[in-house]
Amino acid sequence: MKKWSVGVWLKRLLVLLLIFLNCWIILKLLPYIGHAIGYLLAILAPFLIAVLIAYLLHPLIEKLHQQGLPRTLSILIIYVLFFGTVIYAGVKGAPIFVEQLRSFAKQAPELSRLYHHEVNHFYYATSDFPETVHDHFDRLLASVEQGVNNIVRKIVEGIQKLFRSIFTILLIPFIVFYLLKDLEAIKSWLYRHTPKKWRKEAVRLVHEIDISLGSYIRGQLMVCFALGAIATVGLWLLHMPYSVILGIFIGITDIIPYFGPAIGAVPAILIAVTLSVKKAIFVTAFILVLHFLEGNILSPLIVGKSVNIHPIFIMLSLVVGGDMGGVLGMLVAVPIFITLRVFIRHFWHYYAKKIDNEEDSHL
Repeated sequence: MKKWSVGVWLKRLLVLLLIFLNCWIILKLLPYIGHAIGYLLAILAPFLIAVLIAYLLHPLIEKLHQQGLPRTLSILIIYVLFFGTVIYAGVKGAPIFVEQLRSFAKQAPELSRLYHHEVNHFYYATSDFPETVHDHFDRLLASVEQGVNNIVRKIVEGIQKLFRSIFTILLIPFIVFYLLKDLEAIKSWLYRHTPKKWRKEAVRLVHEIDISLGSYIRGQLMVCFALGAIATVGLWLLHMPYSVILGIFIGITDIIPYFGPAIGAVPAILIAVTLSVKKAIFVTAFILVLHFLEGNILSPLIVGKSVNIHPIFIMLSLVVGGDMGGVLGMLVAVPIFITLRVFIRHFWHYYAKKIDNEEDSHL
């Protein structure tokens, strides 16, 4: 029995060594993997968006179906409500968004001038400070300006790509409809083409991923939508220009844990600084209250503790995702980490149980 236990531990050690070796190889290949993933995402973007929408809508369809409605009718109701709301919001909100974007583009030079005037005023007020303080402040400002410029540039490029890919966007509703309509057939096809010895574990694994990933994605999107709406209304009440753009930006960036609130707050605070110190104080206080509300009320209430991840692992996944795919990489980093964690946990328990059964059979 003792000899068998040593063999089992040697097997486990070999598995760990193989895992570390694979991790080392992946780290070496990260730059190439990042380029490959970016290329694939550009091609598969409409299909991935359609899959995400279908995944989000499917639980609602199942609830209606459980209430006695035919599945086809349930799909049509949810489909029409979702895309009808999206189209209505786009028709009503797009002119406001475009108008604010044009206004921002026209006033950008003036805002830049006012911003540098405030910076010079700060230098004059702190002229007695050591020169090293000003050097650190210069570096901080340069990094913030570069980050904001990069974000704005990517947003503009994204909007341009959006309008250039209008035909691709029109395909998304059709892909979503057929995914929802034929979802059971797709599940059945995948089940039939899975080897018999893996079917039971595969069904269990998919169920575990659905519970963890689905809870996180649905909850996080609801939080971001609520936060964006509250931010837009709050900034409008504070008479901030471009309240719609800034509110949408705050809501979108909140998808990124920890770093998202800081990224979303920067444009609103910088614009407020160019208007007045009083405005900047009010906007900063509002954003602090907003993110206190998100961290202590909205997220615990909507997302809850369905996905219990240590902050260190979240930050590590965000750093890796940001290095591989920039802002987009940070957006998908946590969902990918959740999926990988479920995979590792599932197979670890599976093989541990298998080894224990082998030990019992040799007793």
